[in-house]
Amino acid sequence: MDTLYLVDARIIDGSGADPVERGWIRVEGRRITGMGRGPVDTGSNQVVDAGGRTVLPGLIDAHTHLAATEMLNLVDTVSRPVLAAKTFTNMRQTLAAGFTTVRDAGFTDYGFKQAVETGLVPGPRMFLATGPLSQTGGHSDFRPAEVQDRQRPSDGLYHPGVVVDGVAQCQWGAREVLRRGADQIKIMAGGGCTSPTDHVTHTQFTAEEIAAIVHEARARHTYVMAHGYTPESIRTCVAAGVRSIEHANLVDEEAAEAMAAAGTFAVPTIATFDLLVRDGQEQGLTADSAAQAAHVLERAYEALRILRDKGVRIGSGSDVLGAHQPFKALELQLKASVLGPMDALVAATRTNAELLGLDDLGTLAPGKIADVVVVDGDPLDDISVLQDSGRIHLVAKDGRVVVDRAGLSAASSRTARHLAPETEVVVS
Repeated sequence: MDTLYLVDARIIDGSGADPVERGWIRVEGRRITGMGRGPVDTGSNQVVDAGGRTVLPGLIDAHTHLAATEMLNLVDTVSRPVLAAKTFTNMRQTLAAGFTTVRDAGFTDYGFKQAVETGLVPGPRMFLATGPLSQTGGHSDFRPAEVQDRQRPSDGLYHPGVVVDGVAQCQWGAREVLRRGADQIKIMAGGGCTSPTDHVTHTQFTAEEIAAIVHEARARHTYVMAHGYTPESIRTCVAAGVRSIEHANLVDEEAAEAMAAAGTFAVPTIATFDLLVRDGQEQGLTADSAAQAAHVLERAYEALRILRDKGVRIGSGSDVLGAHQPFKALELQLKASVLGPMDALVAATRTNAELLGLDDLGTLAPGKIADVVVVDGDPLDDISVLQDSGRIHLVAKDGRVVVDRAGLSAASSRTARHLAPETEVVVS
């Protein structure tokens, strides 16, 4: 097994601990086997010199929609081959931005994950929800009011919402998305900004329906993530045993207390609403959807303060859509305005790994999988450096360099062979 040393690094390990200056990391195969500070005897092993740059764990985005390369109301206007090509590009760009793991919250087919796992294409480690479960007229029922036909089924590339009503249909829907390859089940427990016949203030699914879906998830040793904004939908989901509340932008103190008491995670999403308010209508968003996004954004920062102050475990997800897909790291910048840069980084590393049940990821420590990002700059001083792709100098996933913009791994030809064979470097 080859051994590699990453030296002269400013290490932010994702745990919330202070940075380690002039640190080093030893990688054997796909795992970290040693860490320290100061000079280290590297012997005849391969060495990557970080040159004082910041080293982070691979970032995790816990709320993506990789196949939503258009605004949701425009997905059907794009040919399937073009949508596939755009999705593969999005996957590559996500990895190149330092996000080595994502939890996809809906629409992306299992085949995209297979393509990464079999080495056909570069991309992040993916945990998929496939088709979100929605009640009739709910957030993933994208039929406008004048359409009477049933929502179109999945086409094996893009999974629209699975519309289910009543306990029996909810049981079927949960089993169906798990059959399709879902790693977790996504439900729409409230209205949303982009669906045509509901509103963000609506509560969706009954307590019995949600409990039935949670039961099916647990039977398959997985969990439910629930889209919800309002205190009412949040409390219903918490009582039913949902693992994470997505968005939660309209949460109140009582609902946050219930989340904290139950150990329910929150995945607040701010970036997508910030971007939709800026130019969503230029991207095809309707005026009504833009107005709802503005309402949600207005409350988002106060919601984040409430969640923090009540002790809720806060993860991080961008929820970006369409042309906004490259702005995933903006979420960390916006969260940092409330949480501070260190806690924003922890949300996107350690806490997200805990949410996904990934004991081997999220922090840099001996025994962990070597997902590593080398950044030109100090995100604790200016976290916006993470949004500048040119300053993401190196990304390693599973101990192998997949992005090397600064030629760090090419300093040794042996390093290049071990860590970055030509077919694996997705950005030069």
